[in-house]
Amino acid sequence: MQGDASEAESIEDADSDEAVRYGRGFSWVEGEPGSLEEMVEIAFDYRGDVSILLRDEDDLVGYLANRSISQQAPAESWIEVFPAAGGARRRISLAAIRGLILSGKDVASGKSWENWLKKYTERRDALARGEDVENIDLFPDELD
Repeated sequence: MQGDASEAESIEDADSDEAVRYGRGFSWVEGEPGSLEEMVEIAFDYRGDVSILLRDEDDLVGYLANRSISQQAPAESWIEVFPAAGGARRRISLAAIRGLILSGKDVASGKSWENWLKKYTERRDALARGEDVENIDLFPDELD
């Protein structure tokens, strides 16, 4: 499993009692430690696009919207993806996947209430001191 050490952690380094944050660039390819099923769960929790490395066709980039992992019948396990290029949602068998990469920007990264409130308070205080600051209205920031 690969990824930027500042943004991602590997599955085997994860403490089972601790929530681990996997970031953009984190990847798993067949033959690496960990399992596809574990990576599917990580990708499902990720809030950005995922690059799906497929065995018999071009790779697919999209948002992993749903999954079904069956321990009793692994051949029936699948993921559903909304392709980034548009088009209908696709259901892909896990057997057709050779790797996954958290490739898109996590659109909710840094968007917590605490971060917003801190930024708003800093801007409001700077404005009160007469400093020139960015707009501090209550409308959301634009997405990149």
